[in-house]
Parts: sequence; structure tokens; C-alpha cells
Amino acid sequence: MEKEKVLFVYNPRAGKGTLRNKLADIIDMMMKRQWDVSIAATQKAGDAAEYIIQKGIGCDRVICSGGDGTLHEVIHGLMTLPPDMRPACGYIPTGTVNDFANSIRLPKRVIPCAQIAVGDKKDAYDVGDMNGNFFSYVAAFGAFTSVSYETPQATKNLFGRTAYILDGAVKLGKTKSYHIKVQTDLETWEQDCILGMVTNAKSVAGLKLYKKNSVSLKDGLLDGIFVKTPKNPIELNQVMAFLLHGKANSHVKVIHSSHVEISCKEALAYTLDGENGGKHKKAVIQNHPQAITYFCG
Repeated sequence: MEKEKVLFVYNPRAGKGTLRNKLADIIDMMMKRQWDVSIAATQKAGDAAEYIIQKGIGCDRVICSGGDGTLHEVIHGLMTLPPDMRPACGYIPTGTVNDFANSIRLPKRVIPCAQIAVGDKKDAYDVGDMNGNFFSYVAAFGAFTSVSYETPQATKNLFGRTAYILDGAVKLGKTKSYHIKVQTDLETWEQDCILGMVTNAKSVAGLKLYKKNSVSLKDGLLDGIFVKTPKNPIELNQVMAFLLHGKANSHVKVIHSSHVEISCKEALAYTLDGENGGKHKKAVIQNHPQAITYFCG
């Protein structure tokens, strides 16, 4: 019987370096299954995607370990491969917030996640695409969206989720307003907004923004949140109530669509999965239904 071919890609610097003391145990799990395992440690941005593109074809599964940024690169690498040659993905999250892992209900601890990644149970989930750049859980602009790639890694390691909330709250009070036009499968509208997010997740930056059970990661739809520009402290408090507690109000518009276009006269700075997504006057965002299969609990 031919051995299963596995590519293990990990980021040794993700989060608090959680993987470091567990690495031998994880490799041991793979070797006990008598797999043909290739191992690659990322050294710089872009490495994870490059490893997948170069070595992914012919693999039976890819296992990656790191934060949302590492997974973002792995998603890009996998989506670059032909669909019929795209291996399933096991994910061992070791980042600061791990939004996508939370959305697919992976365990909080490394070893239980590794056991799932080397297991047999799997499910297919949607993948987002903004102007040809793939993302696993969010494309966003405005308040909060620069927090992940502007917050120093040491700060994120020390304060975890709190670093995102505190830094985002400070930016929210002085953030810029943008006049945007949004087109979906069902509607077109314009609004002054301080924040826009198109997601395929149940939480973003650790914040649970949607009602329980209202979001599916494999229904072919993307979910969007657009926060209108607050005009006074009371409206600002209502915005914060939504961001922190998911309390719906008239200052937040929620959409569901397989296709979303966001236009603005000035180029908006976007983040994709917490990584710098560049500046765009028009963002065309679409869903690739159940494009990647993950090993899950």
C-alpha cells in the first residue's frame, strides 16, 4: 500500500511560540502513521504559500500550523492548485486570536488540534476572493482593520485578544469616514461608513459579530457588516455595543450575498485575514463554494 504523502508547513514565530515545545510530538504523530512527510518552517512572509505551490501537487494532505496569517498564505497556495489536485488541509492554530479556527470549532490546545489534523474526519468550506486575492475569513477596511498587521507581535503575544480590542477602540474614536457604494446580488446602496467587513466566519478579531447559528461557512454566501459613521458620542457607544456584544442597531447594516462590490472615490486600505490587502478603489469580492476541505472535529 502506497504511503500517504503529507506536507507539514509551520510558522515557528506565530503567537507565543506555542508550537515550539509540541513540535516533536506532532511530527511523531505523523511518523507513527507511516506517512511520507515533508516538513517546511516558514522564514518570511510568503513562504507558506510558496511551499504549497511548489510541493502541494501530489500530496494527500497539507497540515499547517501558525496564526491566521499563516493560514491565509496556505489558502492562497491551495487555491492556486487545480481543484482536482488540491489536497485537504489540517490546521493547528498557534496565533493570537485564530478566528477561522474558532469558526470551525477547533480545540484551543495544540495537541488536540494536531490529533484532528492527522485524523480522517473532514468537511469542505467556502473561500473568499477579493480582486483575485483569496481569504479564509475576512476582507475589511476602516476602523480595526489595520490592528493585526500594525500591532507589534510582542504586544499581541502579551495581551492576546485584548490588544486587538483596545487598539481598535482607540482607532475607532478618531477613524476616518468613507463614502462607499455597495452592490450585492440583491441590492445597491450608498453610505458614509467607518468600517466594512465581508466575512466567512463566526468571529473577527475574537469579536462575535453575528447572531448564534446565523452564519454558515459552507453555504455559498458571504456575510457583511457595514458600520455607519457615528455623529455623536451616543451613536459611537451604539457602534461599540455592536462590535463588543453583537447588539444590533440602526448604525450597522448586515448583508448576505455570494457577490459583493465595494466602490469608493478614494483607494481604501484593506486587510485580508489580518494581513495587508493593499489599497483599492473598487473591491470585487466573491465566494468560492466549498473550495477547500479541512480536517475537523
